[in-house]
Amino acid sequence: MSDDQVLKNSEAFGKLERGADGCVLRWHPLIDHMIDVAACFHRLAHCRSIRRAMERSAGRQLTSQDISRLAVLAFLHDVGKANSGFQAKRWKDKRDIPRYWPLHAGHGVEGLKLFNPDNRLDGLMMLLPVEHMSLWGDACYRLLVASISHHGRPLVDGPADWSRSIWKAVPNAYDPAVSLKEIGCYARYLYPLAFEADGEDLPGASAFGHLFAGLVQLADWLGSDTRFFEYSGPGEARAVSAPKLADDAITTLGLNAEDWRERLTATEPDFARTFEGFPPHPIQAAMGDESLGPLVILESETGSGKTEAALWRYLRLFRAGEVDSLYFALPTRVAASQLYKRVQDTLDRLWPENPPLALRALPGYVAADGQEARALPDFKVLWADNPDDQAAPQRWAGENAKRFLAAPVAVGTIDQALLGALQVPHAHLRHATLARSLLVVDEVHASDAYMTVLLEQLLKAHLNCGGHAVLLSATLGSSARSRYLRLTPQGRTSSLPPVMPFDVACNVPYPAISDSHSPRRVARTGQSKPVRWSTRDIIDSPEQIAELALAAAAQGAKVLIVRNTVPAAIATLAALEAQVPDPAWLFQVNGVVTLHHSRFSRQDRPLLDAEIELRLGKERPSGALIVVGTQTLEQSLDIDADFLITDLCPMDVLLQRVGRLHRHANERPATYRIAQVVILTPAGNDLAPLLDHAKNGLGRHRNGGGVYDDLRILEATHRLLADKPEVNIPDDNRYLVEAATHPARLEALQTELGEAWQSLAAKLEGDTSAENTIAHLHTLNVEKEFGEEEFPTGVQVGTRLGAQDRVVHFDLQQPGPFGEPLKSLPIRHHLLPKDLPLDAEPTAVAHQQDCATFRLGEALFRYSRLGLERLKDQ
Repeated sequence: MSDDQVLKNSEAFGKLERGADGCVLRWHPLIDHMIDVAACFHRLAHCRSIRRAMERSAGRQLTSQDISRLAVLAFLHDVGKANSGFQAKRWKDKRDIPRYWPLHAGHGVEGLKLFNPDNRLDGLMMLLPVEHMSLWGDACYRLLVASISHHGRPLVDGPADWSRSIWKAVPNAYDPAVSLKEIGCYARYLYPLAFEADGEDLPGASAFGHLFAGLVQLADWLGSDTRFFEYSGPGEARAVSAPKLADDAITTLGLNAEDWRERLTATEPDFARTFEGFPPHPIQAAMGDESLGPLVILESETGSGKTEAALWRYLRLFRAGEVDSLYFALPTRVAASQLYKRVQDTLDRLWPENPPLALRALPGYVAADGQEARALPDFKVLWADNPDDQAAPQRWAGENAKRFLAAPVAVGTIDQALLGALQVPHAHLRHATLARSLLVVDEVHASDAYMTVLLEQLLKAHLNCGGHAVLLSATLGSSARSRYLRLTPQGRTSSLPPVMPFDVACNVPYPAISDSHSPRRVARTGQSKPVRWSTRDIIDSPEQIAELALAAAAQGAKVLIVRNTVPAAIATLAALEAQVPDPAWLFQVNGVVTLHHSRFSRQDRPLLDAEIELRLGKERPSGALIVVGTQTLEQSLDIDADFLITDLCPMDVLLQRVGRLHRHANERPATYRIAQVVILTPAGNDLAPLLDHAKNGLGRHRNGGGVYDDLRILEATHRLLADKPEVNIPDDNRYLVEAATHPARLEALQTELGEAWQSLAAKLEGDTSAENTIAHLHTLNVEKEFGEEEFPTGVQVGTRLGAQDRVVHFDLQQPGPFGEPLKSLPIRHHLLPKDLPLDAEPTAVAHQQDCATFRLGEALFRYSRLGLERLKDQ
């Protein structure tokens, strides 16, 4: 590259833009990029909730000098780019690198080498202000490592001397010493307060180092985005322009929430104005109590308004300056999609002009302020099919899943939050951006042992940096409730015992709002609902199940059939179709008879959800209807049936299903003026055969796991159904859940039933212990020094234990079963063939009469009105 080209050999670049031919079109000086990122960090540190998180993690208030010193460390994040090997990247093809230049090198570990006294780079190191920095305390070097590790995982400096060659000058071309000297001078010039004498040592708390790492990652992502930080122009003094650019970027993205807070405070909205004129239910009013602690558990019956209660809690905290953002975490993508519009509408009512951005934080299904995202090459995103959309930069957080938690308000799955508690790339970025938020976790009772450990670690880290959290559940067992509530922030104590005696647990108020001190009784919403239930041992007879449903439909009833597995649901629908006198009784989408479960495409699932809420919603039309489905019918959908037929399941899950009955004040057939439930059980009402062979989602598989693997809970639930043939909801909820899940009751039950059941208990305990161990190995422990734990490589670390689901993509133009073309289809892990390559996509795709078949690896699949099925090869 000659001297008359854009980038001179003697100059250090930080960013490059290349043309299609690979040649450099323009470049951004290294020093200017470092200035940009430091300016972003400095501005972030003055955002209210970020500053609160920093000071809580540090264990003390931070002075202006502290912030200046931390900004210097953030400034040095890319110091490694000054090495000659990295600067050789101005030639894209290694074969074009001129003589005397080293081959391409990175800038992470290479940067750490500068500060390693064993690497004999002292002459270069002393060009930086390391002597002054050594006076900033023992934590300074660890924080510098956190800054240089800004690409997403902790870096570990090795013992080798291999990096010395890349720090040598290139004769008559490039000299790293010149760049490092400039970097050192600018550090003193930009932040002179950092180098003044005295002052406290930088915070040494381990949690502070992890939070700082995430903030530098955020600053680097912002400072690298050319929408906010264009490459420097001729003669531009970046040290002068960068602070204003950083301020504009942070305000645009909503990381600075003061304008929204001032407008909300000025209007002082009450609950009715916030939620379309409805006065608050008791639980909703109670969530406005300012004396509640940072972790709150709300237990209330299905349909009582827990979502609005959590949103009201967020608005109260936001207005008081306790949080700057909200992340609403739900158990499934469908649940998140259902809630997203409600949250967006609430924000629009409160801020008619320029409301906080509402993000649907679902990878592959992202939306922000109602605008859909379309993926482009090079990981870019196009919003609303308009490249000139002026609002697009505000949706920055939605353009990469790692940035979702940086949104002012986001609705997504629990997985996005849990990734901030795992040893995965950019976990620190997620942790730092979540620290600003009220974290709301819905359906918290649905977590398994592995996810529970991850959630505990997440909550512990979140609370310790001053965050707030709300856990929502229809009914949470006392053991789980106590376990979460004991996760109090450092310096606080909980008065709750680890395990409550059974009698005490049954007397805990319900509905209730609990914090670290005690559950608070809250008046229930609406009237008590009587429910009559009974068992029928016909779980293996789809024909008899169909007869039950058809008999109810003949009286004009809305019937919900919930099976534990998709094959059982499909078999039940087939039996109904064979017997139904009027096909109009069966659930249809666009005139096609179907059912409701998780194995539908991302194009069809919204159609199913919308149609079922239309046919079974608050304003449901009259007439008979039978809907068959699986667990997807339990939650998020606002549906109202007269009669429920359901497979046996744990009591807390059963109460979720019962919550779909008599939800609204609709007209009902005389026979179903009282809500009725039939629970399907195995032949002879005997669960013992399931000890050896799990079936219908009941029982533990030989190698562990299962839909509902704890037969003790199922047996306890089964006995309760016989003991209490009529219950009142929600009055009896607490007793029912405790009687079916309390450790003392389960231990007595397994003792009574004998050796086989005690053996099951031992296996379940072993499963739980193994999941806990794996979870602790995978979690990001912010109480250990940053860099003390290397992130694992070659090991699958995820928010769910075991094999991972897949999403496959199609390019079909023919309409699918309901009129929408098949584009993307999630496939559960247990349906996938063994050893399927990660990049496998469908082959042998064929389309016939609204039905598509395809192969994925060696497996053959069919997608139709029944959803996805794996077929046996013919």
